[in-house]
Amino acid sequence: MSGYLVWRVVFVSALFCAGTLGLFMWELGRGLPVETARTAAVNAIVFGELTYLFNSRFFQASSLSWRGLTGNKLALVASAILVLLQLAFTYVPGMQGLFDTAPLDAEAWTMILLFAMLVFVAVEIEKALWRRLQPAGLA
Repeated sequence: MSGYLVWRVVFVSALFCAGTLGLFMWELGRGLPVETARTAAVNAIVFGELTYLFNSRFFQASSLSWRGLTGNKLALVASAILVLLQLAFTYVPGMQGLFDTAPLDAEAWTMILLFAMLVFVAVEIEKALWRRLQPAGLA
């Protein structure tokens, strides 16, 4: 792996660790049961990865374009299926029993979606900084 790829893995991993642990602790701090905190943490990971999927459309170029966000129809279909499966994981009683999950309130979903957007924006900023710092012709 190149030095840049190692950097990207460490950077994105740190974002995910901080965001997931932060959301888990925030839910516990709200006085909610550990099952709710775990459910929020899992959803943060999944929705963060979903946004990172779109970041990865272009490794160094910006993905913040119509082509970057909608250019891969299979990714859009897979994303829709993933969202439906996550909602089942969170709300379907049989899934709740199987995975020991709990329903989330609007406040938790707001934080999860903010985290997912933060991942997307942070990686796009990182890519822009990388492009700017590279000598001409190497980016």
